[in-house]
Amino acid sequence: DRKTYRNVTRFFKTITGQSAFKAVVGDIELCTTRIQRPVDASKKEKKKADKPQAQAKPKAEKKAAPKKEEEDDDGMPPPEVKARSKLEDLPPSSLNLNKWKSVYSNEDTRTVAMPWFWENFDAEGYSLWKVEYLYNDELTLLFMSNNLVGGFFARLEAARKYAFGSLLVLGEENDNMIWGYFMVRGKEIPEEVSDTPDFGSYKWTKVDSADEKVRAEVEDAFSWEGSSLPRKCYDGKVFK
Repeated sequence: DRKTYRNVTRFFKTITGQSAFKAVVGDIELCTTRIQRPVDASKKEKKKADKPQAQAKPKAEKKAAPKKEEEDDDGMPPPEVKARSKLEDLPPSSLNLNKWKSVYSNEDTRTVAMPWFWENFDAEGYSLWKVEYLYNDELTLLFMSNNLVGGFFARLEAARKYAFGSLLVLGEENDNMIWGYFMVRGKEIPEEVSDTPDFGSYKWTKVDSADEKVRAEVEDAFSWEGSSLPRKCYDGKVFK
């Protein structure tokens, strides 16, 4: 059946062959035996009906089992209580992260958003990090590299309240890299980020927000263009 879906099969093999994928999931073996169609239930019922039925024995009345302590009145287990983030215990920050995300999304990046960012950035409550993919030599097609970033961001959902970032795919087909900047709550990488399976595939370098070179790179990373980008920008994704 895989001959009918050659493109899908080739794409699946390409993804599962990546070392970053294998490091998390391991080797994937394709199915060798075709799945058998289940037997028609109606035929089973017919066979049962042809057999003489034994006289039913009276059932002994069952006593209701005592309700387990871990179940609610409706028989369902209680909802899992989410652990409180350590970041909630940090002193309040003067930077309103949601406001920044709104300004970034609705205003021109260069002329409005970035001036707002530097005017309101709180170096005590937040830190800036340069993020570089460790396995650029294994990247091939540009759209696949961009999908890799999308998968990373999808698994960062727990950090959405505490982080903002922009990762770019730079270069050309079969010769590209993933590079960008993140702003996170606190002075260190929080668990909401470091616990993500993809975290180990990236190099995180803490930078000085007062450094003019760093500021230029942050602005270009958030704007997806500029002279400080290591290479020409093909595409990217923003975590907000």
